Amino acid sequence: MSGEDSAGPAATPPGPSPTEPIPFLEGLRGQIEDRRADGGNLGVLFIECGLISRIDAVWGYHVGDAVAGRVTELLRSDVLRPGDLVTKMTRDGFACVLSTVEGAAVALLAAKKSLRTLNAPFWIGEDEIFANPAIGIAMYPRHGDQAEALLQRATSACAVARDLTGRIADYDEDLDHSAAAKLLYENRLRTAVSEDALELAFQPQYDLRLGQVMGAESLLRWRDPALGMIPAGDAFAAAEAADRVTELVSSILNRALRNVSEFRYSAGLDLRIAVKLPARALLNTELVDVVQRALGTWSRRPGTLILEIGETSVLRAEVPAREMLGRLRDLGVKLSIDDADMALSSLFWLATMPFQEIKLDVSAAQDLTGLPKSDRILQSIIELAHHLRLEVVAFGVADDTAAGRLKELGCDYMQADYKGPALDPEEFVKRFGFNER
Repeated sequence: MSGEDSAGPAATPPGPSPTEPIPFLEGLRGQIEDRRADGGNLGVLFIECGLISRIDAVWGYHVGDAVAGRVTELLRSDVLRPGDLVTKMTRDGFACVLSTVEGAAVALLAAKKSLRTLNAPFWIGEDEIFANPAIGIAMYPRHGDQAEALLQRATSACAVARDLTGRIADYDEDLDHSAAAKLLYENRLRTAVSEDALELAFQPQYDLRLGQVMGAESLLRWRDPALGMIPAGDAFAAAEAADRVTELVSSILNRALRNVSEFRYSAGLDLRIAVKLPARALLNTELVDVVQRALGTWSRRPGTLILEIGETSVLRAEVPAREMLGRLRDLGVKLSIDDADMALSSLFWLATMPFQEIKLDVSAAQDLTGLPKSDRILQSIIELAHHLRLEVVAFGVADDTAAGRLKELGCDYMQADYKGPALDPEEFVKRFGFNER
């Protein structure tokens, strides 16, 4: 669009059109009845242009209104046919009805054309502004036969499209269920954290050099009465979506440090404690304060807390996450790499990060005593880690024979299911405590 297409304050909004949600839904119901009668298909597009609310904040609502009118006008003139409908549903969201289409492929073509149309620059005075649209598609009768349901499903698909490179998504029932589950997780997590209802189990870590328990990894156990056992990854995802990461991390840290303090005073176990965090938790600017407060509350030395970081690929993309690692290291906390998907090539740049430990899954080695190549691979990895000044914690160890071989190869520590399952705090003390109860 040229300067003559300015969407600035002087831009003239389009004339009367079906731009209110209720008339739009009535029009969609009518179109559905027509397709029900002739056996045809129709498509609903939900388009989030990602522009108007930002314009409101910079230039004011009157400019945002003019741009919204321009978006509606462009969709009507460049994309839609005379019998199609378009309306503004939210400040940034527009809904379109493709009144009759042969199938989903035609709706996809319309969505792609909408992207091309809205990806052209908008001019506000001398400023060139670009939208960043995302589009969701729902089809009648494939995705529903009621107006409200089709609109909701197109909106749901649009939420998925925001995270896709192509910025277009068809409605997917499984993804919709996933979104519903995520919303339930968010609300139930809020309750669980506020009521201190999260649980931890403890997997012992053995010093292979001394042959004794030297620490434990705390494993989050969120057992919801309605949803059952919820994976730790889903708990963190729900916390991030609900902006509750600080509360979740604080709850886990305080519970873990409280329990390890109880191990010391009630059972004579002076252990280090490991807590696993996804790398995205490092983007939380309050993390150092949360860790420091928890250590102070339970009178624990920073060096007895190990933060195990998963999904280390985030560190490559997020400078603030790398900076947070440095701040945690300066605090005295020990940092461990716990990422089963990490490529060995990543060690080149991870070597520049302030980690002191790496966890190594040895389950793929199977029989450590019978395969010389497995021995050589493991020995090389352990020696490489040691050259990088990283201690090695092996997990997935099959039996005492494998543990003995790992010790010979120079491995420092291990976690091993064959030694027993992760235990709740009371059972942990019963099994590993030294003091009489």
